[in-house]
Amino acid sequence: MKEETQKTESILDKLGISFHRTLSFKLFTIGILVLLLLIPKFMILSLIQERSTNAKAARLEVTSKWSNNQIITGPVLTIPYKKQVYNEDNEKYADLVETATFLPENLHINGEIHPKKLYRSIYDVVVYQADINISGTFEKPDFSTFNISPENILWEEAVVQFSINDLRGINREVIMNWSGQKLPFSPGMSKAQSGENGISVQIPRLTGNKKNDFSLTLDLKGSNSLLFTPLGKNTEVELQSAWNDPGFTGNFLPVQRTVSQSGFKAKWNVLHFNRNFPQQWTNGPKSGGIPSSVLHESDFGVELVSTANHYQKNIRSTKYALLIIIITFVVFFMYEVFTKQGIHPFQYIMVGSAITLFYLLLLSVTEHLGFNPAYLIASFTVLLLVFFYSRTFMPKLKNSAGVVLALSACFGFVFILLQLETFALLAGSIGLFVLLAALMYTTRKVNWYKG
Repeated sequence: MKEETQKTESILDKLGISFHRTLSFKLFTIGILVLLLLIPKFMILSLIQERSTNAKAARLEVTSKWSNNQIITGPVLTIPYKKQVYNEDNEKYADLVETATFLPENLHINGEIHPKKLYRSIYDVVVYQADINISGTFEKPDFSTFNISPENILWEEAVVQFSINDLRGINREVIMNWSGQKLPFSPGMSKAQSGENGISVQIPRLTGNKKNDFSLTLDLKGSNSLLFTPLGKNTEVELQSAWNDPGFTGNFLPVQRTVSQSGFKAKWNVLHFNRNFPQQWTNGPKSGGIPSSVLHESDFGVELVSTANHYQKNIRSTKYALLIIIITFVVFFMYEVFTKQGIHPFQYIMVGSAITLFYLLLLSVTEHLGFNPAYLIASFTVLLLVFFYSRTFMPKLKNSAGVVLALSACFGFVFILLQLETFALLAGSIGLFVLLAALMYTTRKVNWYKG
């Protein structure tokens, strides 16, 4: 027995130095090991960022070929008129053609969004097809506010224009019913201030003597989001979809909405008082018109939020790695304190490496099965590994089971925090408080000055 004791003596023991056998030194060693394990943690965080960037690149590639997010701005009625301008050089009057823009009195939009997923390698991209019915009324165009004589109005050149963010999303010909006339749209817009891309149609036999009703249907492809510009004096938009996790975005929220597992329904009602542009204006050199940026400040609509934002959840989960490692090491340390059986620093580092490996497993399995199943698989695998490894230096089964139980409680607690949104901080704070209180109670009688 004496020979065995002598064999375990180190050089420091022979020199009469015993600090390395104290609890303080062991705590210092554990602290160093925790800092070392931060290196693979940051490497895994970097890997998650890299994979997330690859996923975004894949989504951009798919949406660039399918169709980008859609913003619908229209209809806008533009009517040219002649204006005489005095030329001081020639000392003569010349006719200058300017444009007056009129917005609809009432604008009703009813649409149904059909979401679908496209895949690029292991990455999925949410896109949609939308059936959009647009109707409304234009009041009599009133040029009196612009001091324009009726004989100078070019009624025969009146045009209705629709700005659509990505014209590749139009699936079929767009035909407008204008006061009983069937008018097909053509691609492109002229002197439009509502956007860069769009479609337009010339209105024959337009006069300023009556109201004009209109209606049309858009069969539109897009991705990520569908937005509208409230051009009507009274704009009503109703959308429905089987997508059960919508994000209502833009400058206005729905006045009514219903979200369930079967999908969502939402209704917006926007008045002209709620936006920062009038119902009519001129696009002359002095007036300058209304910039499209001002129009699009009032955009609103819905975003198809992907619930499978796995990389964000992986990043959030990995941020808790340090906490889980510290708790596990504290459990091992308390085992040493109460049983008087030492655990080698190498064994600490092996268990810490297993916990770090959990996050790499979580990332790799998530990309194929989703976050929740991946979390279950990765945690079960690591718990099994830690249990069998701890059996090699913990003689009693209950001690190994206690370590695994503590580690599984940590994994479970973090998983619950990841599912919470509003109460995540509150739940985390309470959990840490309870853990600290339990640790203080357990160690209340330990003599930390004793080696």
